[in-house]
Amino acid sequence: MKIAGVICEYNPFHNGHARHLRLTREASGCDYIVCCMAGAFTQRGEPAIVDKFLRAEMALRCGADAVVELPALFAVRTADVFAAAGVSILSALGADILSFGAETADLETLYALARLREEEPPALSQAVREGLRAGKAHARAHGEAVAALLGLDTHHPNAILAAEYLRAMQKQRSPMRPLPIARKGEYHDEELSPLASATAVRKAMREGESVREAVPLEVWNLLEGAPLSGPLDDLGLYRLRETDLSRLVGAGEGLENRLRQAAQGASTLAAAVDAVKCKRYTRARIARLAAAALLGMDAALAARHPLPGYARLLGFRKSARPLLARMAQGTMPFVSRAAQLKGDEVFAFECRATDIWGLSTKEPALRAAGRDFTQRLIVL
Repeated sequence: MKIAGVICEYNPFHNGHARHLRLTREASGCDYIVCCMAGAFTQRGEPAIVDKFLRAEMALRCGADAVVELPALFAVRTADVFAAAGVSILSALGADILSFGAETADLETLYALARLREEEPPALSQAVREGLRAGKAHARAHGEAVAALLGLDTHHPNAILAAEYLRAMQKQRSPMRPLPIARKGEYHDEELSPLASATAVRKAMREGESVREAVPLEVWNLLEGAPLSGPLDDLGLYRLRETDLSRLVGAGEGLENRLRQAAQGASTLAAAVDAVKCKRYTRARIARLAAAALLGMDAALAARHPLPGYARLLGFRKSARPLLARMAQGTMPFVSRAAQLKGDEVFAFECRATDIWGLSTKEPALRAAGRDFTQRLIVL
């Protein structure tokens, strides 16, 4: 049995994701594909646009054989933590291949990028300093310096994640083989098209536009009438104003002080985040700290759990029962019922994230507490 693993968010699932799963199956010759998917909140520090169980069903209807959850404690983090957690789960479940999208499918280039992120050579440090002196933000200066050295645009989050997957596999001595799939389309392009980015699809959905051309028919049918997440401004601003931000994941370098100050006069979470954005702090970093405040993501909790300790099944296809049996024999507890995780503090944090996400919608069924315990597995 050959298993391919994919680390994803599917926020929401679109044509590019369907293409990636199809090419993964073709290129690897795998028997099954298991997706390790972020749940209620994403790496950008934002609530996912639709329910995580609905997104799991989208994946299962469009090429995945099973979907397990990337716990929120690791999903709403920097790229290295996000990647390490996904690699840890998939390796433990017995995946043979890790397939991921990237701006290039050239492994040599991606390994070179991984090495640059692991140990910054003098030439790169000098180029970054020159960029900073020219008035560029650190992220831009670093990205342009790496691009000059490698000939690869590393501003793309997928390029960074690809490098972090490789780093994580090396550090964990994962038996998985990397399989990069070259992406098509622009990550941050906000124009809708058959290969539109998730950013463009979310924007269209928020504006009430049809996204039929950008998603598979199966996804379109699921999205029709699906409740969308909304802003969590009241709770988020209250948490920013009243929480000791210094004890949260992502605090440091004075960011917590600036964000708390911005929240005092802001009327929305987005306004507070935007008020702090500058060359020193990227918007993604600020948004993650805001999400850490919203969710109560203590640095002490994260320190106690550097990697996931369980793999939770969200859904599967009936034809993949042999895959489930294989994953159950892995090196990490493989659970299909929430009751099996009672007392686990990482799962308790997951339940909190799910419940808070539900409050961002107007759907009574989604706003009810404890959905991680009441929602049935998605079985197709």
